[in-house]
Amino acid sequence: MGEIFPLKNPIQNYAWGSHTILGRMRNVSVPTEQPEAELWVGAHPAAPSVATVDQQAQALNTLVADQPDRFLPAERAADWFPFLFKILAIEAPLSIQVHPTPEQAIAGFEDEQARGIALDAPNRNYKDRYSKPETVIALTDMQVLTGVRETEQLRVLARFFEAHWLSERLGLEPKALLTEIIRMEQTQADDAVEALVAAAASLVDSEDALVADAARLVQHVHAKYPGDRGLLVAFVMNLLHLAPGDSAFTPDGQVHAYVSGSAIELMNPSDNVMRAGLTSKHIDSEELIKVLGEKQSAPIIARPAPEEGPVGVYAMWDERMSVTRIALNAGQELEYTFAGTSALLVVSGQAQVATASAEYELAGTESLLHAGEADTVTLRAGDQPAQLYIAAYV
Repeated sequence: MGEIFPLKNPIQNYAWGSHTILGRMRNVSVPTEQPEAELWVGAHPAAPSVATVDQQAQALNTLVADQPDRFLPAERAADWFPFLFKILAIEAPLSIQVHPTPEQAIAGFEDEQARGIALDAPNRNYKDRYSKPETVIALTDMQVLTGVRETEQLRVLARFFEAHWLSERLGLEPKALLTEIIRMEQTQADDAVEALVAAAASLVDSEDALVADAARLVQHVHAKYPGDRGLLVAFVMNLLHLAPGDSAFTPDGQVHAYVSGSAIELMNPSDNVMRAGLTSKHIDSEELIKVLGEKQSAPIIARPAPEEGPVGVYAMWDERMSVTRIALNAGQELEYTFAGTSALLVVSGQAQVATASAEYELAGTESLLHAGEADTVTLRAGDQPAQLYIAAYV
């Protein structure tokens, strides 16, 4: 038989977070005193979940380290928790960022360890030895910047915005284009940002949808990060509009930033981030350029399968991983089988999880961990509709 453990999950108070989204999910008074950006479900040592195990509350990373056979699948490559599961609550655009490959993560981590850079140092790039591919699933309408636009789109934007700094670089491949923009001399970058903002004011009502969309992006980013040269990178990136239920995958080496909305996110258990702007955090442009991938294509937007009905599954980059979305009407119940190492997370309403020997009552942002052999449970919504997401590694 498997085991199920209640989890308490930490909230990260990053500056780009919302004062309302996670608060309303938790049914607490809003606006919250601090911005609440991310809720983490997992065992990353930077902010591990706390599990109630054998009637004691213990950090999940410690439990996994001490009892890997109890909390991890029998067939595994390493004794580390296999994913980090999040809720994102985005009030301002996230930093423009890139994540390393597995090889880059190991080399970078060991290099910074050897140089004596503390794990919690603000100038630390590599917090762990893992890569960070990730899939985001929109809970609300969401805007995402990812990869680099096709040349024809860039040509149109350069002409309408009179962005000479861009038009003279249209022949470059994506990585080379990003590299030159990031390395642009500061005075030139400042002038380019100022010109973009001035042009956007007269283009937000353009009949060209591409141009109007880009102008609104410029205004939104500038309002949150006035004068930030990261705007130039954002301007050349693909701007995706995700509807609730849409998902998009970001591989290692892909430049990306989330602009607005709320979402579920599943990723490798890593916090390795190289940043290029739109942040008060550490920026290491040269390390970011080093880990940039050559290809910067827009992702395919995916939906769960099946799309209709109470249960839908999102495939992940690793065939052993998945995210299942469960939408229950008020009072509705269904059976669900936990497999492998799984984390159930409620994002709206209230849900009851009943096993043969126990019942758990969960509200928004509350969660459970499953480990061990497969277990079939009964899920039941309260007097309001409930939406749950389950991350699994089998």
